[in-house]
Amino acid sequence: MKKLALWAIAFGFVLAGCHQQTEKGDFVINGKIDNAPLGTVVLEELSMDTLKIVDSVTLRDASGKFTLKGMLPEQGLYRIRFGEDEQHFILLALDAGTMTVTGDLNNLELVKFENAEASSELQQLLNDVSAKSRSLTEESIALDSMAKSGAGDSVIQAKSSALEAKEKEVTDFVMHAATTSKNPAVAAFALSMINPQSLMSSGKEIAEVKSHFPTNSLVVGLTGKLEQMLKQQAGEVDANMTALQVGQVAPDFSLPDPSGKMVSLSSFKGKFVLVDFWASWCQPCRMENPNVVKAFNAYKDKNFTVLGVSLDKKKEAWVEAIQKDGLAWTHVSDLKFWESAVVPLYGINSIPTNMLLDPSGKILGIGLRGEALEAKLKEVIK
Repeated sequence: MKKLALWAIAFGFVLAGCHQQTEKGDFVINGKIDNAPLGTVVLEELSMDTLKIVDSVTLRDASGKFTLKGMLPEQGLYRIRFGEDEQHFILLALDAGTMTVTGDLNNLELVKFENAEASSELQQLLNDVSAKSRSLTEESIALDSMAKSGAGDSVIQAKSSALEAKEKEVTDFVMHAATTSKNPAVAAFALSMINPQSLMSSGKEIAEVKSHFPTNSLVVGLTGKLEQMLKQQAGEVDANMTALQVGQVAPDFSLPDPSGKMVSLSSFKGKFVLVDFWASWCQPCRMENPNVVKAFNAYKDKNFTVLGVSLDKKKEAWVEAIQKDGLAWTHVSDLKFWESAVVPLYGINSIPTNMLLDPSGKILGIGLRGEALEAKLKEVIK
């Protein structure tokens, strides 16, 4: 994700001609959200490169009612945000026409849409995948507990194999959404949720999604990014999600942890460390967290740890995500969003991304996710 761009990459698509809604033209969003705070309600467009404010209104009473308006050149991915809150927002696959959204700020996963087929589909996808991810996290923690309790190797192996099978089921579920959705914004978001390594073997799904929506800018931007990654894998380009390269020594930095204590990267010298760049508001980051939890639990007793570096703005949202996702390692953030000091230092242009460092601080790998992270750790940590 670049400034909450889709690359948010954890990142689905039938033919655009099957779409029943009008993608292009004027739109009106009539909302009623209980417990919404008084103040500004903002509609933002999410793209591969920017986060753009499209419209905003001010809530002046406790009714929670608001109306947002604008013009769409095509179906796109948008969000309704309340004030400066980066944790509570409503994600939309927005079409032209008049739609209604109702719900409660404290339970936005149950928000209801009327005359908004694409947004309803997107919400269902998010809810389904979130539930599956929570289950994977719980099973990963249970597997770690079994290992600590001294369970036999055969039992651990059987449980580990079952967990890997369920991880593949989640990937297949999102892949199906990516290649069968008739809404380009839903398709793009689903494709962005998929571990890139699962797409890299053939590029078939990327090409399929692109062929379904050849003119939608969201789809074109995302598939172009993924195609670039395919070229990287083939050795055709050297570009990456950061300005640094494998073999370089990672620049040192110091940032505060949730208690305010300053923590430096150099304090981890002598260990293999995964520097994990993420944020609580980044859905693909949250989707990748179970994989990082699994890796941490498997190698934490083998001179390995994780340093989470967040691009959050709100401490409460950051800490809540750490606890909810079970991220039991050191975390730091200056809470400056994309103005964080680490962004220019590392040349970060999208999250989630990470760097695996050897005990001397040299970069062993960049952008290791899912199976790629597990394979690299198995290779370097004996």
